[in-house]
Amino acid sequence: MQNEENNEFEKTKELDSFQDLNNQIVEIQEHEKDVAKEILDNDEANQFFTTPKKVKLSEKIKNWWKRLNKKQHILIIIGFVFLLILITVGIIFLVKNLNKKEEIVAPPEVIVQEENYRYENGVLILLNNNKEEIGRYTCENQNENLCFVSYYDTEDQFDVEQKEYENGEKIKTRSSIMLDQYVFINDNPRVEDTSIKLYDFKNQKLENSYQLVKKVDTNKMIVKNESGLYGVIEITSDAILTKVDFVYNNLGFIPNDKNYYVALQNEQNILINESGKNISKAINDSIKSFNATYITALNDAGKYVVYNYSNQKVFDDTYDFVKLYDDFAVLIDDTKMYLKFYDGSKLNEEAYNLNNRNYVKTSVYDANNVLKEVRESFSIEENNDLLTITLYNGVDNNFEIVNKAEGELNKKLRNMSYFNGKLYFYSDTAKETLLGSYTCANKNNVDSKTTYLKNCTLANDTNYEDNDYENPGKTGTIPIFNERFAFISDDPELVNENSTTVVLYDLKKNSSLGKYRSVNTYSYTGTEDITFSTITDLQVVAQNQSGNFGVIKVNLTDVTGHIAFNYSEMEKLNEYYVAKDAMGYALISRKDGTNLVSNISYKIRNYIKTESETYVKVIRNGEYYIYNSHNNAISEKGFKYVELYDNYFAGVNNNNELGIFTYAKPEQNILSGGALIQLYLTNYYGNGTLAFKITGDEILVGTSDKTYTPADQRIALPVEES
Repeated sequence: MQNEENNEFEKTKELDSFQDLNNQIVEIQEHEKDVAKEILDNDEANQFFTTPKKVKLSEKIKNWWKRLNKKQHILIIIGFVFLLILITVGIIFLVKNLNKKEEIVAPPEVIVQEENYRYENGVLILLNNNKEEIGRYTCENQNENLCFVSYYDTEDQFDVEQKEYENGEKIKTRSSIMLDQYVFINDNPRVEDTSIKLYDFKNQKLENSYQLVKKVDTNKMIVKNESGLYGVIEITSDAILTKVDFVYNNLGFIPNDKNYYVALQNEQNILINESGKNISKAINDSIKSFNATYITALNDAGKYVVYNYSNQKVFDDTYDFVKLYDDFAVLIDDTKMYLKFYDGSKLNEEAYNLNNRNYVKTSVYDANNVLKEVRESFSIEENNDLLTITLYNGVDNNFEIVNKAEGELNKKLRNMSYFNGKLYFYSDTAKETLLGSYTCANKNNVDSKTTYLKNCTLANDTNYEDNDYENPGKTGTIPIFNERFAFISDDPELVNENSTTVVLYDLKKNSSLGKYRSVNTYSYTGTEDITFSTITDLQVVAQNQSGNFGVIKVNLTDVTGHIAFNYSEMEKLNEYYVAKDAMGYALISRKDGTNLVSNISYKIRNYIKTESETYVKVIRNGEYYIYNSHNNAISEKGFKYVELYDNYFAGVNNNNELGIFTYAKPEQNILSGGALIQLYLTNYYGNGTLAFKITGDEILVGTSDKTYTPADQRIALPVEES
């Protein structure tokens, strides 16, 4: 109505202007008539004085023009020019109005350019990757906000990389045009309506309608039908195929090479394949991710749980976040990150501290879709057995290296682990209760072929003994004492007996108590496994790094010195230590460190302490001799072997014949009958069948069949003089 009034108003204005022009033209025409009449009157007056003759009109006008003055000339010229202009304008105006028809006002042109289509005045022009037109769709609702190529749905909350705007809104992904033939289109009367058309623009027909669509791959989609049930369709040039039947309350897809789907059915979550077969058992928790064997899910308390496909929990604990890899999982709790194999064994003992809670990588874009930042707390790059972990902090990132081969080796180590240059000790075989750790000066080189720790590990006892009493056999790994004190071997690759290092370490105080070349705790476990021992007063013979020997005491809560490190040799011999200094060999009491004998010139092999004297046996020039406490040999006669007893000693000559002698008369055989006993074996001490054994006055002789036979003679001790 308003437009019609405006048109009438314009027409009225134009007619008024035309009327004014007509009036002006009439005035000029009247003026011309007056001028012509004046000319005629002048001509008639002249006829009275001249002879009448016929004059041409052009001559008359020329004569008239000559009679006018200059001002009149100018006015007449201006008048004629103005008259000509008015006539021309009038003619144009008249023609325009005569030919003018009623005009139809066209709606404003609307063009919207998107990723794979262009909206132009109610038509979707569908484009290929080269932005070339490949088809069209005419909108029922001709509004760019109501008619558009659909977006893929974002309802799933899986742990996959996210994209969002700076305000936190998720970035929607436009659905693809498939096979240059099919497209998903929203064309609804209201913005909140969600109906989606699958349109075949090549044949210009509607295939089906859905409530939402999720992408699986190029031509395969999860769709929700009008009944609210989910299924999977595959789009081909010939048909729309149903790959998964529409029987599920929800379906989701996490990219995987087996095309497994996350399905919700009967309020439980499950993994299915494209045949609709259940791949896992149903779980009540919401699935967040999965790999070929395991599933992460969020329980009602908002904590992550790891299941296997049989719905069995893999780890006892729950976590703030879990990320699955092929053979291990990342477990995060309160921004502390641990790595474990699926059997529960560890890849790290000390947590890696994360700088933020962006556990799922998120790319953030501005309103112009320009990437502004990437938010993530960590990433892991695998290169064979080595994992490079990047810990993001927004400025300078931190890097950690994890060797999976170390984790595999640790499975074989009892109560101990080795990670990246550190030893960890546990009180339990599950390795949950940590006693303490030790940082190695010389890291172990561990690869997939390593079967034991070479450079840095628990130390073994060193057997210093060379006597006729102790025969410890296999020594083995030194126990951890009182769950606190550990002897640790920490050596470089190229090491000799003079450059070895054994550290006595206090796991509770995390401190070194001493460094030695070697030690002998006389534990002799006979195994390379870790063992534990509770002691209150353990004496340990040790060689310090200067090469000198002494004795330390390991108590319940501390370590003290016992015998000073003043000796070049030292070993335990029954209740004493045999030690050598510059003056010779000595027998040193283990109890209080006092000397029983000293300054013995030759290595003491054993001793006997009688009521009146202490005797020691030594080897001199390849033969055995007996010395008293004053460093004097009781006889100049040497033996092949000597064994000491309280009231006598047994001597074996070079013919392997046994005699019994007293300390007072070392050359008088006191066997009954006075004859020597022939021996058959030469194993005189230690383990196995011995050449002889003496019990009371009876002598047993060892045989080759590992038995003993009584000797014909017995020991006949002399009668003491009164």
